[in-house]
Amino acid sequence: MPFEIFQVPHDDESGRTWQHRSKEFRLFALKTAPEAFLSTYEREVAFEDEVWYTRLINPQAFTFFALQESRIVGSLVLIGPLPYLAEDHSPLDNPWFPPKTDGTTPAKAPTVSHWRINGMFVLPEIRRQGTAKALIEKSLEFGREQAASAGVPMVASIAVDDDNPPAVKLYERCGFMTIKSESSGSGSSRSISLMKYSPRVGQAA
Repeated sequence: MPFEIFQVPHDDESGRTWQHRSKEFRLFALKTAPEAFLSTYEREVAFEDEVWYTRLINPQAFTFFALQESRIVGSLVLIGPLPYLAEDHSPLDNPWFPPKTDGTTPAKAPTVSHWRINGMFVLPEIRRQGTAKALIEKSLEFGREQAASAGVPMVASIAVDDDNPPAVKLYERCGFMTIKSESSGSGSSRSISLMKYSPRVGQAA
C-alpha cells in the first residue's frame, strides 16, 4: 500500500490536531521496541497533553510521519541545528549540552549545520517496504535545505544500538558512517554507535 511522508507544521492548529495521534504512536513504539530508545514508556506515559503539543511545535524539532490512508505507520524527529559538531559528543550524550572536556579545552564553534535524527520507528508490519528510508531521506532533504539557506555545509548524526544490525545497515545505505562507539553502561554488554552523514559533493539540496 502506498504511503506519503508528512512534516507537521509548527503552528498551533497542527500541534493540537496531531498531539494525540503522536502520543499514541510514540507510546506504542516505546512499548514495542524499548531497546530502540533512550527514553521509556513508563516515563512518557505520565506526560501531560501539553508536553506532546510542545514537542510538535518546538522550533528546534521537526516531526515527520509516514502515513497510509491518514494512519501513522512511521515517525522520525529531526532536531537542530545543533550548537556542536557530531564529533564533539559520545553516542549517549545529549547533543544540546556542552561536550565533556578535560576542563581546559574549549568547545569548538560549529562550522556546519548539524542535525540529529531521533525517535525513528516504523510499525513492524510496514517494514521492508521503503518507509524508513523515505522518512530518513525526507528529513535529510529538509536539513540540507536549511543548511543551504544558512550558507553552511550540512551534516547529520544518529545514535544506533549495535545490537540492531538492520538499523545500522539501513543508515549505511542512506549514507551514514560510524564515527565512534561506546558501552551503554551499567554493566550492560550493549554498545551504542554514533553515525554521521555528510552529503556527497554536488548532491542537490
